[in-house]
Amino acid sequence: GPVKRGLGMALHRWGGGAGPCTCEVKVYPDGSVETFVGSQDIGTGTRTVLAIVLAETFGLPLDGVKVNLGSSKYPQSAASGGSITVGGVSGAHRRASQDALWKIFDLVAEKYKVEADGLSARGGKILSGTKEVCTWKQACQLLGQMPLVVKGEGPKKDGLTSDQVGGVQMVDLSVDTETGNIRIHKFVCVQDCGLIIDELTAKSQVLGALIMGIAYSLSEERIMDNKTGRYINADLKNYKLPRIGDVGELVAIMHQPASEYDRGVVGLGEPPVIAPGAAISNAVANATGIRVPVLPMTPKRVLDALKKGGNA
Repeated sequence: GPVKRGLGMALHRWGGGAGPCTCEVKVYPDGSVETFVGSQDIGTGTRTVLAIVLAETFGLPLDGVKVNLGSSKYPQSAASGGSITVGGVSGAHRRASQDALWKIFDLVAEKYKVEADGLSARGGKILSGTKEVCTWKQACQLLGQMPLVVKGEGPKKDGLTSDQVGGVQMVDLSVDTETGNIRIHKFVCVQDCGLIIDELTAKSQVLGALIMGIAYSLSEERIMDNKTGRYINADLKNYKLPRIGDVGELVAIMHQPASEYDRGVVGLGEPPVIAPGAAISNAVANATGIRVPVLPMTPKRVLDALKKGGNA
């Protein structure tokens, strides 16, 4: 029949190294914790990642810490771009929170006559081995009347962060050779990114990248008036973005062997958006036997390529 089905695969790699970040972590005598950082959360989960780092370091629930960001009044951090944010902010906060925790351990060790090196913070308690020494709040009361303020910086070559990520993507699609329409059935991506702090938001990044990739591969295109330089389709009626029914089944698999965790945190923003165009283009070629040489592969471009034998 006129509908041809094909598979396509593509690989990608990216840097993702940590960007510069400075933060200020405060631990108060009542046990509350907050941080101040001049980064921002543009919907990628930066606030959640920072809360997780602080909460896990201090052995507290997520609601036991407060993240303050998005203001130039706070310590300077890099802009969001180049997949540098998560490594930069998480590394600086881990360093600051560990420094703060060690200072608190020293106070606990002196008060309760235990070895500071054997202490840990878990579940709102300070433990020596498996034995409870005191609660987190009791430990923080040893600070006196003023909060403990610790500065965190990065990046540093201490193993908390690194760079270089990669992934592989495969797409199953159909091409209607009579209409030129391309339909995505299933799109799978396997992605590494070092130590994953929050798998839910990491997967969300990948799924969002696949949708963006489908958009720029099949419909998303800026059309300019060559005489005036004006942007002709600057509205959502004519600037074609995919709808739910256009993206098919999306599967994001995070590659997480022990070797990835040993690498530290690496950025994930851009990497998975690199390969979709190649994967989809390869699948179209596999289905039809011809190459559509220009993205997006609109129905007209598909039909033109079929008519000219792939030389459109």
